[in-house]
Amino acid sequence: MKKWLGVALLLTSMLTMQACAPKSQEDCGFVQNVYGERISWKGAVPVTMKIHASVPEEYVAAIVEAAASWDRTAGKKIFNIVTSPRVTGPIAPHKDGENVIYFLDTWEDSKASEQARTSVYWIGDAIQEADIRLNNKNFDFYVSGGAHNGVNMEALVLHELGHVLGLKHKDTGGSVMATYLANGVDRTSVADTDSTSLQCEY
Repeated sequence: MKKWLGVALLLTSMLTMQACAPKSQEDCGFVQNVYGERISWKGAVPVTMKIHASVPEEYVAAIVEAAASWDRTAGKKIFNIVTSPRVTGPIAPHKDGENVIYFLDTWEDSKASEQARTSVYWIGDAIQEADIRLNNKNFDFYVSGGAHNGVNMEALVLHELGHVLGLKHKDTGGSVMATYLANGVDRTSVADTDSTSLQCEY
């Protein structure tokens, strides 16, 4: 009797744990946590992004326009880009409760092919913070309408802001979340496939 009671308690415990476990979701173009849930800001929008003093003034308008493209796609304001005052202090992205865009003159040699990097921190399925690093050591940048010498800053930031929202790489449908952005390519319009993904969370 004790043996069967122990088995019954074990099964009950297992069923309870399964019932409490989050249900996995279709990825919808988003990064997922270990439970298969999409990560996003879960309604905590607009996301305030600050700009570090290291970012040249000539690129600020491109950053603002990249954020506006996501706003137009979502049909609401999902980004608040703070252009002034600038964030000062070390050019060292870290968990500090702020979302910051940095312009770095130093970069790991082993990752020299990265044009930029976005670090996203989440708890459960809710994003808490995101920082963007722009690689000024290995790449040259330009703004739309300027000389096509290097990487289009607006296109690059548009992609990285997609990561801030929780989107992962997508190499189909002309997505702005495509893994690679070639020099001289003005990929500054959010694609239909990106809009569809966005609707899953925003």
